[in-house]
Amino acid sequence: MIVDLTDRDTDAGRRIRTAAVLLFARRGYAATSIRDLGKAVNMTNAGIYHHVTSKEALLADLMRAAQRELIEATERMLAPYERPGDRLALLISSLTAVHALTPMTSRVMDGELRSLTPGSAAHAEIIALRDAYEDHWKHALADGVEQGVFRVADEKLTRLALMSMCTGTSEWYRPDGDSTLEQVCAEFVAIGLAAVRAPAEAFATADFTLLPEFPWEPPHASNDPRPDEARR
Repeated sequence: MIVDLTDRDTDAGRRIRTAAVLLFARRGYAATSIRDLGKAVNMTNAGIYHHVTSKEALLADLMRAAQRELIEATERMLAPYERPGDRLALLISSLTAVHALTPMTSRVMDGELRSLTPGSAAHAEIIALRDAYEDHWKHALADGVEQGVFRVADEKLTRLALMSMCTGTSEWYRPDGDSTLEQVCAEFVAIGLAAVRAPAEAFATADFTLLPEFPWEPPHASNDPRPDEARR
């Protein structure tokens, strides 16, 4: 459902989250003020502070909720599968789809950890959640190497390369582009499995209905701040 940021009949907390994701992703957290958030949702600064204790607390809350949703959805998706190839295929396709379908939230998740106060409880918590998610990638790759179905020279570099490929869709994927999301995911899975030299066989495909839902994600058609000529 599209959120009207100025509609006072819409839950204020959701409107504030949606505006925060939009502004943090477009301008960056540091360049966004509480006043900017207030203008976006037609509220005073005091009205914003009635719902959030601080701008940093709002950022931490968004990142915490998104990371938890991503972990829970990933674990639901992986649960029926044991083969490393299936698990890696699901990790690639699901991370690709999440970043393509919710690009603004994904950009905030991926790029704004630096804005949380180092050493704070929130900073430590978000790092721990990120590590918990990445553990699924580490285990899939390690199991594949141990079982002799993957051939990888450096597991860490392989993991980082594959994850970067997936997260990049938040920057360029367009629903009206030349390739459907299903086609993009299938191609990325093929590239990923070729990178680890997995055997040529059929592997599991992601069920998009199991992907995490971020109800505060701004409407896709209007959430790309770049000029039209920069989009692909």
